[in-house]
Amino acid sequence: MVSKSGESPTVDVSRNADSLKREITTLQALGISFHQIVGGGVVTLTGVAIAITGGGVPIAYLLAAFAILLVSVPMATLGATMPVLGGNYTYATRLIHPLVGFANLWLFLLNITTMSLYGLSAGIYLQSLDPWFDPTVVAITMITVFAVANFFGAAFSSRVGILLAVVMLVAFGAFIVMGLADVRWDDLPPALPDGLSGLLQAAALLTFATGGASVVAELGREMKTPGRSIPIAVIGGTLFAGVLYVLIAVPAVGVLPIDDVAGQPLSIVAKTFMPGGWWHFFLVGGAVLAVVGTMNASLLWGSKGILAAVDDGWFPRGVGAVNKRFGTPHWLLLILYVLGVVPAFAGIEMSVIASAASFIGQAALIVTVIASVRVRYLRPDLYAVSPFRVAAWLHWTLAVVGVGFLLYQMYLLQQNFTRGVWIAAITWIAAGAAWGLVRYGKVKRVAAARAAGRALDGPEAAGAGPAGAETAGAGLAVEPDASRRRV
Repeated sequence: MVSKSGESPTVDVSRNADSLKREITTLQALGISFHQIVGGGVVTLTGVAIAITGGGVPIAYLLAAFAILLVSVPMATLGATMPVLGGNYTYATRLIHPLVGFANLWLFLLNITTMSLYGLSAGIYLQSLDPWFDPTVVAITMITVFAVANFFGAAFSSRVGILLAVVMLVAFGAFIVMGLADVRWDDLPPALPDGLSGLLQAAALLTFATGGASVVAELGREMKTPGRSIPIAVIGGTLFAGVLYVLIAVPAVGVLPIDDVAGQPLSIVAKTFMPGGWWHFFLVGGAVLAVVGTMNASLLWGSKGILAAVDDGWFPRGVGAVNKRFGTPHWLLLILYVLGVVPAFAGIEMSVIASAASFIGQAALIVTVIASVRVRYLRPDLYAVSPFRVAAWLHWTLAVVGVGFLLYQMYLLQQNFTRGVWIAAITWIAAGAAWGLVRYGKVKRVAAARAAGRALDGPEAAGAGPAGAETAGAGLAVEPDASRRRV
């Protein structure tokens, strides 16, 4: 783009994000949150936790849900105060520094590769029904189906998510009702067979099964009333999943002897009290849909941070082009699809990638929690009218305790890292650092152009970020939200 004769070229600062449609309702946001939490973890990690703490798994799930809530409340306040596109990237960029935002996005992207893990897990469960199913083929097919569903728009994809959630609730509900009726209440296993340390270790493990609701903040731009929907989805989704997990855990430890279920998937105990038809329904409608629902949710939120980063100059603009008919970033969805299926095609050991992704995900979340505290001081005008806010002392307490908990989680994770895990993580970080250095000049030019007023998104986009001119282009812009009028 060339300016008047004699002037330097101007910078294109228009936003692909402006083409997105605002159509996700609160119920749909809650469904996305539910699916991001209730994934493969509950059907695979429950048995692992039983091997660690025996009959204490229901208590471990309670502790895990409580720990996640410590982080969820600050996240909910941030989402309600600044509903934006690509929350984890955008919050770090606007409230800390553009380089921190890019680093947070780059780290967060590694989680997308776990879609192959979800698909392969679903394939393994289906293979237990019939050896005809090939896990790799199942994984690729499922990722493809949900990539296509997301191409037709966020509302279409989130409606699919609600339908899946209903089926899952019926399947898990059947497991709970039939299982509770078969629990040996007078002979329950001890809750602390190896002392308190075993219980805490199991709770730390199960936070991977209870976390994930905060990703709905990635979709603030596409929600009808984000100031209301984000807190409900983040906190409500975590609470609901926590209660569901506790109810599932009771039959898991109380029906069969501990030695029979330790380290085993839920399908083992389910087969003892569920009739053949119901067991098959639980396996498909519960276990399989749990992992594919998470896959669908990952595709739905995964492109949003990249789209915001494209608009800021971190990636070429064409990568973030939004389809005019469906309002979806089709090229970004294609990139996520490739990231999702390549590990399945290549036969890569997903446990290595999953371990690194979990560790890096904790680091990315720490940055967002810090941003949640900074927003109340950098934009007190927005925080004062936020539909969801907490007292400063409580906010600080939750943030400090939450960050401490996340650091402890990272410590536990790295203890089991192999050399391959460290190599994968370092390689990913090095690639991101190299790309960031190449593109940072472009990002500063886009920021400077916006700060100079060459492109205005509206009166709310005029504020400058905390890092001076480098964040002024991003500008702490906030999406209009009718729910603010309810304050």
